[in-house]
Amino acid sequence: MSILFYDHLVDKQEILVYIDNLEAEDQHKGKLKQLVDDILHQGIVEYVLQKLHPHQHHHFLSSLHSAPYDPELINFLKEHIGEDIEDMLRNHAGRLIVTIKKDLGVS
Repeated sequence: MSILFYDHLVDKQEILVYIDNLEAEDQHKGKLKQLVDDILHQGIVEYVLQKLHPHQHHHFLSSLHSAPYDPELINFLKEHIGEDIEDMLRNHAGRLIVTIKKDLGVS
């Protein structure tokens, strides 16, 4: 679970606490947490690519691959999508988290 440019916009604490409290082996819990991270990451990247012009996909994906933690990625998105991209990402991540919680049975 590395640091990503959008981490400050995603609140997955409730899911992580739920997983930590499961009666399961630590290895299984770790795999579940990784799966949650993967789902969120893929969902957020897909959302960004839908918002960006196709000509900007390569630049964004290359930058993400080489420095996924770089806060300049947010600046790039602000410039090419809009100043409200952080709110957009926060809302999209929230929708993804609601779906994950439903799938896990988190009340």
